[in-house]
Amino acid sequence: MEFSCLPPPAMMWGVDENRKYRIGEMPGDGQLCVASLEEDAMMLCVRGKGKGSDNGWVLERYTPMREVFDTVPGLPKHPLARRAKLWLSDIDAGRTGRLFVHTIGYGSFAYHMDTGKLDCLATEDGLAYGRPIFAYFSAPDGCSSS
Repeated sequence: MEFSCLPPPAMMWGVDENRKYRIGEMPGDGQLCVASLEEDAMMLCVRGKGKGSDNGWVLERYTPMREVFDTVPGLPKHPLARRAKLWLSDIDAGRTGRLFVHTIGYGSFAYHMDTGKLDCLATEDGLAYGRPIFAYFSAPDGCSSS
């Protein structure tokens, strides 16, 4: 097996070079992608070349998130305070088009990239899911170790 180092898109680093991003797969075709949730916006890049390519990444989606996060009760409105309270936890490995967002003290959420809907992740008894949320799936049949 051959391994290589793949830098994230420079556009996700910005001025402060302290961005948080997650690697995953696109819902439809399983293409490698990287997502970031910063400055009240969600950026999603896929591997690609051509016009606008950034370290081999192409911006697939840029979604303003201010109005989406305004629906979370009690979450600070000031951008710096809000940025300190939330982060992208994971990209759903089930390729459902959801991003998992975690906050400090305001719950965990699933954001659907196609519908723009932010759902609170809560158990049947009303308790919030634990953190961190690691999306995973089981190995196919025949891959178990003996």
